[in-house]
Amino acid sequence: MIGRYSLTQNFRPIPSELKSGLIEVASNIWTIEAKDYVHYRPPMQPRYPYTHRSVVIRLNDNSLLILSPIQLTPDIRTEINALGVVKYLVSPNHLHHLYMGDWQQAYPKAKLYASPRLVPKRKDLTFDKTLSTDTFEPEWIDQIEQCVFGSGNGWFDEIVFFHCESHTVVFTDMIMDFEPTIFSPISRMTTRWNQMYKNTPFGVQLAHTFDRVSLRDSLKTVRTWKPKHLIVAHSPWLCLDEEEQVANFLDSAFNWLEPQPFIVEAIMTATRFSMLLFIVLPIHALIVLIADLIYPRLMGQGGSK
Repeated sequence: MIGRYSLTQNFRPIPSELKSGLIEVASNIWTIEAKDYVHYRPPMQPRYPYTHRSVVIRLNDNSLLILSPIQLTPDIRTEINALGVVKYLVSPNHLHHLYMGDWQQAYPKAKLYASPRLVPKRKDLTFDKTLSTDTFEPEWIDQIEQCVFGSGNGWFDEIVFFHCESHTVVFTDMIMDFEPTIFSPISRMTTRWNQMYKNTPFGVQLAHTFDRVSLRDSLKTVRTWKPKHLIVAHSPWLCLDEEEQVANFLDSAFNWLEPQPFIVEAIMTATRFSMLLFIVLPIHALIVLIADLIYPRLMGQGGSK
C-alpha cells in the first residue's frame, strides 16, 4: 500500500526559488527549509542524505515555538526575530537535537523541551522539561496539542504536534518520504525495502513491535484533531493540504497499525521479532559493510585509474 494515494493527494511543492528561509504554511505557522542535507545512518543501514526542516509556530502573545531547530544562519535569525520572540525550543524525538545548543546560545532566555530519552543523550544541555501527554503545557494550552507515538520510554518515541489555529499536524520521523534521485543505487534499494516513501520506515515499525496498542491510541488522537495540513520533516514537498487528503494519507502511512485478531496478532508479533533478529539485522549489517566500506574503496580505485 506504499504510495497508494500519491497520485490523488494534494502535496504542496516547495517553491523552486526561495526568496526567504521561511515559508508560510498557514496562519502563524511556517517551515524553515534547510539548504544542506543531514547525513545520518540509521541502525544497520547505509548513510543517507536527509532533507530536513524546522517548524515555527507563533503563539497568541507573539512568542515563537521552534520545532526541530535546524542550523541557525544570520539570515534566518533576522527573519525569525521579525516574527516574534523565540521562547520555546522543542525536540520532537531523540534524533532531532543537533542544533538546539546553537539556538540556546542565540536565545538564552528560551526554554528547552526534551522528547523522551533525549535528556541523558544531551547532558551538555539544560532542559526545562521532558514532554509527555500526561499534562497540557500551560505555555501553549489551547493553541498546540501533542501526543506521544510510542510507549513513553521505548527505543523510538516521537512527540506529534497539532497547531489548533491552522489545523496543522507535524510529524518528524514516524513518517518519511525520501527523494530517490539523490541516492546511490544501493541506497534506493534499501530505502524502498525499508518503506521510507510516504510511510513509516520498516525499522521503526519493527521497533514498535510490542507497543502497537499505544500507537493506535495515539493515531486515534491525531484523527480526532481533524488536521487540514500535514507537515513531514523529511520530504521533497512542503506539506499536504485538505482534511480528506490528510486523513487518506494517514490511513496509508499507518496501515501497518491496523489491528488483527488476537491469534493473528500474536503470530505476527513473533514473526516480526524473529525477522528483526535473524534476517533484518544480518542483512543490513552486510549492506552497511558493502555500502560504507567495500563500495567506496572500489569506486576510489576505479577513479584512480
